[in-house]
Amino acid sequence: MKHATEIKTDSQDSVLAGYLAPAELCRQLGRTRRTIDRWHSRGVGPPRMQIERLILYRVQDVRSWLEAHVAGRGPSERKQCR
Repeated sequence: MKHATEIKTDSQDSVLAGYLAPAELCRQLGRTRRTIDRWHSRGVGPPRMQIERLILYRVQDVRSWLEAHVAGRGPSERKQCR
């Protein structure tokens, strides 16, 4: 079985087009895998899906997560402003 870091998700013809493997998400965000995993365990990172050991991030979900954190205003900070 391939690890998620070996899966090609960038091809238009791929069934996984529109998804990012953790290594690609880390590369694009400039963060380590440990940071991404810590965000997930704390419930503050982008949503992810897991099929057995395969972890994937939908590009659309990552973009929405980024939009929600514009100017450093994450979900926890928005709750405090109410």
